[in-house]
Amino acid sequence: MLLVAGGVVVFAASVLAGGTGFGYSLVCAPLLLLAGIPLTDVVVINLTVGVVTRIGAVLRLRHSVDRQRSTYLVAGCVPGLLLGHLALDRVDADALKVTAGVVAVVAAGFLLLRRPAVPSGEPGAPSRLAPGVAGVLGGFLGITTSMNGPPPVILLSHRNVAPRAFIADMAVYLLACNAMALAVIGLTGGLSLDRVGLLLACWLPGAVLGNLLGVAYGSRLPLAPFRLLTLGLVMVTGLATVATSVGSL
Repeated sequence: MLLVAGGVVVFAASVLAGGTGFGYSLVCAPLLLLAGIPLTDVVVINLTVGVVTRIGAVLRLRHSVDRQRSTYLVAGCVPGLLLGHLALDRVDADALKVTAGVVAVVAAGFLLLRRPAVPSGEPGAPSRLAPGVAGVLGGFLGITTSMNGPPPVILLSHRNVAPRAFIADMAVYLLACNAMALAVIGLTGGLSLDRVGLLLACWLPGAVLGNLLGVAYGSRLPLAPFRLLTLGLVMVTGLATVATSVGSL
């Protein structure tokens, strides 16, 4: 039953992630945790699916990538991953999940209620420091909870980035950040294919198919509905994360 239900969840989340550029882990993590899968295994599963599905998105949308912005996001991810790894043995996992959910909800709500910043390249555009900071926060959340999407998503939404560039930059960031997080986990003995190998073998094909469907149609969305969809998804899944974790504190 877990294999079937999990497969449906992974497929649906992959369609959303392909269409919006993020959201897979935010949707899957609370539901997989509710199914009784340990947080450490959920992190490995979500990071692995993210790597596999983002490869196709990067190849398809490579000409739409803002190389400078994505470079700062990925570079910022490195210290975030290291800080997150250090925190794993010192901070309660449920506390980390609640914190991530609260930050996502508050930040997305703030952006929904205020006007977006002027697009990058115009006078008054945001500084180059912001992508690095978003990368650090995303790296920390990625290796601890697998939910590394909200910081860069909020940044790109705040900058009013067009949907195709949004999805392209997120694909580069998630591919690099997830791969580095898995490398750190593997080097420190946190990977266990005995526990997650069967689940990944059953769920990865559906994830790839769902992602391809989402990428094919997501970049055609108009900007205003796209922005509402992405920020709304952050809020809903952030609330779900808090709800599934707060009772365990």
